[in-house]
Amino acid sequence: MNKSKKYLKLGIKIAVSSVAIYYVASKLNFREIAVTIKYAEIWLLFPALIIYALSQMLAADRLNCLFRRIDLHLSFSENTKLYWLGLFYNLFLPGGVGGDGYKIFFLEKYLKPGIKNLLAIFFSDRISGLTAIGVFLVFFSYHINYKLPFYNFVWILAPIIILCFYFFIRIVNFSLVGAFFQVLWRAFIIQGLQMTTALIILFSLNSDISGNIGNYLFLFFISSVAGSVPISLGGIGIREITFLWGAQYLGIDENMAVALSLLFYVTSAVTALPGIIYSIRPEKILNKKIFFRYF
Repeated sequence: MNKSKKYLKLGIKIAVSSVAIYYVASKLNFREIAVTIKYAEIWLLFPALIIYALSQMLAADRLNCLFRRIDLHLSFSENTKLYWLGLFYNLFLPGGVGGDGYKIFFLEKYLKPGIKNLLAIFFSDRISGLTAIGVFLVFFSYHINYKLPFYNFVWILAPIIILCFYFFIRIVNFSLVGAFFQVLWRAFIIQGLQMTTALIILFSLNSDISGNIGNYLFLFFISSVAGSVPISLGGIGIREITFLWGAQYLGIDENMAVALSLLFYVTSAVTALPGIIYSIRPEKILNKKIFFRYF
């Protein structure tokens, strides 16, 4: 991608995030949101941070399951360092290559497993997460203040979503099929841990959410899907506007919903920040493998 296209892409993302944030700000009183966050039970945010970090460690392991299917063997330490570097690039350098793009570049440069194999792995990894989110959405669709069309048959979507993921990895790279169950159960636990993080953040905000937990978690997963679409700066603004519209539609506290979105983003940003350490000398992540490969 030449520089002009790269700058255009970055400009569009900045514009989308800016418009979305402006829209949310025009519809809500950010002072009220700030007060809500100010009086949050800060001590509860620490276990939320730890649980979210655990979800990312398991996500790194999920990716490594796929690496092993193409005989790309990274140690736990190497894989975790590379994954955290990707987290850092995803959140703090969203206008550039991005975390997954950098990991593909890095692995191909030093270990040369093949771009096609790497693309299949990273797409499969992302789709596994969306598969788990899709199944959670099916479950929480029965616990929201809205009755979906064909309400009694929505559950049928869960096995269909899982089957679609199976056929996806079978098509993109048949050698990855052997990791299907390993990747899938990890994807469910990862999303469960992130859901737990969101729940703890909600409880930390000292608000009565009884009877509405299903609504908040349904919006949480919807916002995860919306934020993963690469049209904004790291999902900034898109998640918040999703929570705002969803809260209006489901009749829950809009300020609380947006506060959840903001605090969850802060949690993910703080978790990703240590990745900056590996951005200084990234070649050291795989130092031994690089040495033996070239000498």
